[in-house]
Amino acid sequence: MKNLIQFVIQNGYPLVFIFLQVIAFYIIFNYNYFQQSAIYRSGSEITGSISKKKSSITDYLNLADANVRLASENALLHNQKLSSFIVVNKEFRVINDTLYKIKYRYAPAKVVNSTYSKISNYLTIDKGSLDGFKENMGVINDNGLVGVITSISKNFSIVMPVIHPKSLLSVMVKDKHYYGLLKWDGKNYNVTKMNDVSNHAVLSIGDTIITRETTIFPEGIPVGRIKKFEKITGSNFLNIYIELFVDYSKIYQVYCIENLMAEEQMELENQATE
Repeated sequence: MKNLIQFVIQNGYPLVFIFLQVIAFYIIFNYNYFQQSAIYRSGSEITGSISKKKSSITDYLNLADANVRLASENALLHNQKLSSFIVVNKEFRVINDTLYKIKYRYAPAKVVNSTYSKISNYLTIDKGSLDGFKENMGVINDNGLVGVITSISKNFSIVMPVIHPKSLLSVMVKDKHYYGLLKWDGKNYNVTKMNDVSNHAVLSIGDTIITRETTIFPEGIPVGRIKKFEKITGSNFLNIYIELFVDYSKIYQVYCIENLMAEEQMELENQATE
């Protein structure tokens, strides 16, 4: 107590000055409209700026969850597309609609590792057998065809992309129905080749290439556009170069396709070849 009294005596004048200043500011801001408006406006700008930054940080932290929800919703939309179903009976109708049975099922996954500048490129996705994923499931993204699952563990799967020398997928020219096989030549990760198309085919630069229906993919998944084509000397076929829609240098979210009737189809085709 003695020290406090001594402090007040030694600093009496500054303390009185500060006290009078507080009273003066109180009178000014409480009885003058202009000063009130200025202080409220400044306070609003400061709190607004803080709230905006807080909101930006919160939105960023919630972005991962939003992406997961969006991917699941996209997979659900894929599952509801007519291309995921087959007609069971065209003659039997329910409320003027054809009866359908689901054939293809879609599930979202995230790419956790990938290469695109090597010869034997691959992608690793964050879903495996525990999630119901299997070998030979097709893989696509929002831009189009990606590849096929070739090996699997409990929690991860390896995807052989289109840009792999062993990848061989059935495709066709949209609206023209020329069929061929998609095979990468190992040169450019944005360009692949379509083989086994007759040199009598009527093609144009820019024609769209899509998947042909197989035991892996439904028909109509975008692949790319014809960049150029040329006749192969001494052959009845064309060299067709396809510019891919998928950019493998920044692939992230994918969807895996399960053909629920693949086994039945393969058994029947094996009997035919035997």
